[in-house]
Amino acid sequence: MLTVLELIGWMMEIGAILMLIWLAITLFIEREMKRLPRALIPGILLIASFAAVLAGDFPHRTVMLSISELLVLGIGLLFFLPIGKLEKMVIPLEIPRFDERDIMFARAGYREGKANYRDYYDRHPEKRKPDDHIRTLPGLCSPGASTYEPISARIARSGFQFLEHIRPLAEGAFAPEKQATSPGQITTTLKGLAKYHGAKIVGVTETRPYHYYSYRGRSPDNYGDEIIHTHKFAIVFAVEMDYWMVKTAPLAPVVIESCKEYIEAAKIGMVLAYFIRQLGFDARNHMDGNYLVCAPLVAHDAGIGELSRMGTIITQDYGPRVRLGVVTTDLPLVADEPIVFGVQDSCQACKKCAQTCPSQAIPHGDKSLHDGVLKWKISQEKCYEFWCKVGTDCAICMNTCPYSKPNTLIHRLYRLSLQQSSLSRRIMVHFDDYLYGRRPSTSQKPDWM
Repeated sequence: MLTVLELIGWMMEIGAILMLIWLAITLFIEREMKRLPRALIPGILLIASFAAVLAGDFPHRTVMLSISELLVLGIGLLFFLPIGKLEKMVIPLEIPRFDERDIMFARAGYREGKANYRDYYDRHPEKRKPDDHIRTLPGLCSPGASTYEPISARIARSGFQFLEHIRPLAEGAFAPEKQATSPGQITTTLKGLAKYHGAKIVGVTETRPYHYYSYRGRSPDNYGDEIIHTHKFAIVFAVEMDYWMVKTAPLAPVVIESCKEYIEAAKIGMVLAYFIRQLGFDARNHMDGNYLVCAPLVAHDAGIGELSRMGTIITQDYGPRVRLGVVTTDLPLVADEPIVFGVQDSCQACKKCAQTCPSQAIPHGDKSLHDGVLKWKISQEKCYEFWCKVGTDCAICMNTCPYSKPNTLIHRLYRLSLQQSSLSRRIMVHFDDYLYGRRPSTSQKPDWM
């Protein structure tokens, strides 16, 4: 007849065996076979040691069994009970709006002798020399870049060309008569429609001044135009980037996958914007190369995820492995709230993206105050310069991030632990280092490439 202690012990033993098996399956699915010994050897030793205590007959066995079970239970509670406070990122309403002319995607397109070049560098002469240097580099998907392959490069370039051609469709006329709608019901409909077309996460926020750029900068046709028209609401959605394509970072599949998901986001945004216009309300799709808003800021306020050390949004289920789309509108909607699930504390302790960034564009230290916001601020110049050398949009930081792992049971438990316990947010990164290594592994490009 088993005692209560023995029954609890055998249940823990079975649970540990199942968890170890599932961890091994997870590593097998992730093609991380070389990591298996790191999980199996200590796991089997611990399970065998506990089984010896359960099955043995020796002095003080009951005491040892009690201590072992209390230790396991205590560790579990420490990692999954709500311990400590979740740090929340605060974005003050009065922060200044960002000028799109200052972003590297805009600056890289300014050419000597053109009006936008003269205007920008007359106002920012200190940026002329470093930007001129960046313009001498091969560039994304260009011959001379270290990862350049003519077929792969043309796959990505054709996708971005398609996006360029559909940009004028982002805005359009809307029906003269407004369809009566309930804010709650139409919000549910729009979220469902976005997910039906492929979005993984959808949120809504009321727009704030800092969501919008102050001036346009990407296209010579509207360079310097002040952005004065703003809608009241923004629908934000995230599409998932393929895990295996991201695992090839920084090779050609990364930029191909990035382009693919920008296309998916543009498609979803067009569907939502066209539908809203049919309802008699103005709507604008903000898509690659044609944004009026800072998508990560809008996504943060809509509850899509949290802003991270690497400057991107980290989502609960897909980490930073997403691309964002935004549709703004005057259609009355129900707004969501920002979410907090441990990213600020985790990024503070982790620093893996900063340490593996080949251009050292991601800060290693604590947050600092920028434009009234306490945050980590990356060097966009260093980041973009590496992109132009390697010929892709890199994604090594995305591949490195512990949150980027597939949304399996093991990783869901890991994220739940990070969300619950401040102790976990400081310790679990070392477990991720032990199991996966400090630097990310890479996978081979698909056979069709």
